[in-house]
This record gives sequence, structure tokens and C-alpha cells, in this order.
Amino acid sequence: MKSWEITLKYSDGSAKKLDLFDVKNLFNGYLKIKRSYFDRLLKAVKITKNYFTGNAIEMIISPDKDDWTFNPWMLVLIQDNEKKKPFWLLIKRERDLSGELVAIGPKGFADYNDSNSDEARRDLKRLMTYLVVYINKFECGVLLPNYLS
Repeated sequence: MKSWEITLKYSDGSAKKLDLFDVKNLFNGYLKIKRSYFDRLLKAVKITKNYFTGNAIEMIISPDKDDWTFNPWMLVLIQDNEKKKPFWLLIKRERDLSGELVAIGPKGFADYNDSNSDEARRDLKRLMTYLVVYINKFECGVLLPNYLS
């Protein structure tokens, strides 16, 4: 699997690097996300304390080692409250306010999705839907690029 390198730099000065894994092969392209999904995610952020937004994306390097930092990114960091499992979604927003799922992580989650293609595609789409429907089931951080702050 091809890896996207994400560098996070938080407002307190601390930094962290994450590797997320490209989903192009999983979906035969990138998964298109409708604008209405982002509207529902924003609504969830506004009505629950378990969801938050912030600026922390400092740099994004593609699998081809190109710098893609200055694009409209969202890094969605999710943790299931019951199983305590993390899920990461790297989403690129488009001009029409839709988006594309570009990469996922951590590695265990990406490996599962890579090895069980049909079932994994359904599970990944289900996770994204559950994130905006069953908001008490998750803790969720939506991180945006630092250049937007």
C-alpha cells in the first residue's frame, strides 16, 4: 500500500507524524463523498461534546513524494467508544464542496481494508455513515490545515 505522510503541528507547539494509506486501489479511484455528508458532520460537531474541530495539519506528502499541503484537506481522527479502536480518514475537499476519501489509517485498519476488499469497502462506508448518525458511539476530531488559521 502506498503511504501518505501527514505532519501535524498543534497550537501548543507539539508535533506528530502519521502514515495513512492510499485507497485508490481499494475503490478503483478515490471514494467520492457528497456535500451533504460534510453538512451532517458539521452538525454533529456542533451538537456533541465528543466531536471537535481544530487546525493541526502542517504538511502532507503524497506517495510520490509530492507536497500536497496547500490543498483543502480534512483529517478525521475517530475512536470507537466501545472498542477503543482508532480510525483515520484523510479527505480532500473539492471546489463543489464534495470530497474524496484519499487515505486511511492506522496500518491495522488499512491492512484489513486492503485484504478484504468487498466487505472492507462496505465496512468503511458504514463507518463513515455511523460517524454522522450514531454520534455518541464515537469520539471524533476533524483537523484542518494550519494555513487556514
